[in-house]
Amino acid sequence: MRSVVLALAASVVPIFASAQAPPAPGNGAPSTSPPPPRWERKAELSLVSAGGNTDTQTLGAGASLIFRPGTWTTEGRTAFLRSRASDALTAKSFVADLREARALTPRVEVFGRFGYLSDRFAGIEHRSTVDGGAGYRLLTGPVHSLRVDAGLGYSREARVTGDDLSFPLANFGTAYKYTLSKTADMSDAAILTAPLDNRDAWRFGNAFTLTATVTRILSLKLSHDLKFNHSPVAGFEKTDRLASVALVARF
Repeated sequence: MRSVVLALAASVVPIFASAQAPPAPGNGAPSTSPPPPRWERKAELSLVSAGGNTDTQTLGAGASLIFRPGTWTTEGRTAFLRSRASDALTAKSFVADLREARALTPRVEVFGRFGYLSDRFAGIEHRSTVDGGAGYRLLTGPVHSLRVDAGLGYSREARVTGDDLSFPLANFGTAYKYTLSKTADMSDAAILTAPLDNRDAWRFGNAFTLTATVTRILSLKLSHDLKFNHSPVAGFEKTDRLASVALVARF
């Protein structure tokens, strides 16, 4: 299956290689990007299948939504993954996130966020996290945009073995986007979760993506997700990684 993923990734590279970086604004040109669209809606699908000595199949699906009705911004995301090898289910996970933010200034915002995870192959029956805090835009575009945020909240995690975890927490996150050209961009989002009463249970997640526009509606996305849990469920690894190539539709 790895060779199939690499072959698909190789087909995406020429698209990024041919992309030209957007020209820098000239003298007197505005340094900030135009207002973003009111709606952003995306759906994606990835499927990798291999046969012969080993029969494997991996299916990934996801959707995202951004709504900006003025000073408020609503961001929602879901992702589903299922992997089978020789008729045996080897991985299955579901992720959902919702973030509601209100801009106080062009750079400062306050937010509330809810996250859900179900990943039995990492030993997690389900995890719910809620937090709220403030974000600050260090870079506002048009080529580079960067937001940092921090919040306080609470997490409850049910595990397949051992004791469940519940604790107050502090979240620290970043969201970066680099516009390579009119048809290609790169983004990276990271979040560190620090428990306030159990320093060994900290977590870190990072999502890196490269996206290239193929048509007005369709794009190709190359992504790498990393999840690290310093206090994993007994019998499970601390680190999970996922690399994928997906077809994305905007509507």
